[in-house]
Amino acid sequence: MIKLVSFGDDLVKGTYKVHSRFNEVVNFCSGSSFVFIVNNSIGGGPFNIVADDVKFSELENLVITEDHFQLNDEKIFFEFSKTYDSKIKVMNFDEKKFFQNLDHFEKALIENSSGKSLTFLLDESRKKNFKSSYEIELVRRINSALECFTSSNFVEGVKLIKGIGFGLTPSGDDFISGFLLALNCLQKFYAVDYSELIRHIYEAAKGNNAFTNAFLLAAKNGSLFEKFKNLIHSILYSGQNEILENTRTLISFGETSGADQGVGFLFGIKRNLK
Repeated sequence: MIKLVSFGDDLVKGTYKVHSRFNEVVNFCSGSSFVFIVNNSIGGGPFNIVADDVKFSELENLVITEDHFQLNDEKIFFEFSKTYDSKIKVMNFDEKKFFQNLDHFEKALIENSSGKSLTFLLDESRKKNFKSSYEIELVRRINSALECFTSSNFVEGVKLIKGIGFGLTPSGDDFISGFLLALNCLQKFYAVDYSELIRHIYEAAKGNNAFTNAFLLAAKNGSLFEKFKNLIHSILYSGQNEILENTRTLISFGETSGADQGVGFLFGIKRNLK
């Protein structure tokens, strides 16, 4: 019997089919909407249903209704107390502490990330890991996009990197989603309004990959998956050891996805404040 641990706060009602399947995750889609059935090691998210006692290899059908979901032939009712809250909460923002901890995060990201991640933007020596003609072109495109972002030509920068890179969610899109999350956080830190900029970046970033679009939508809405939410909370309120632990947890997501999103977040914070 499937045991519900938590369910996302942005689930969309509908009948879903399998999009992709992994050992601890089954991704379901219905049009442009996604639901991810995951175990505790993946954690919560706006589109996640976290459950125990799931045989992932046997999952074929998913239906989401107002008060329950049905996996294959098993119906599980939602319990309000198990709703995952995907939004960041900011109380008593300490700017000095945050930026000190952001430096700890940057150091941990560089030291622990895959050689093919976008951390070459933080450490030039890591460019040596990109050797093929495709990889060299990737570095060139990312650097060109960064110049656009630095000069506030955000839409042009997005167009240069959307859909390029490694993984099920390409490196460029992960960077963009991290950047969008940074803007959402800055709005809460400083009571500024980046809603129009967020909307323009999101509209430019959307492409033909519905899976990637789902993650971009979450970032546009400031909806965080648990691993990234925990990291941001540790940067806000904790210290170096917890930041290191949460950074390592984040970069365990995909081959480079977690790291690339982290780089986008770092650049988004620093581009707009430092």
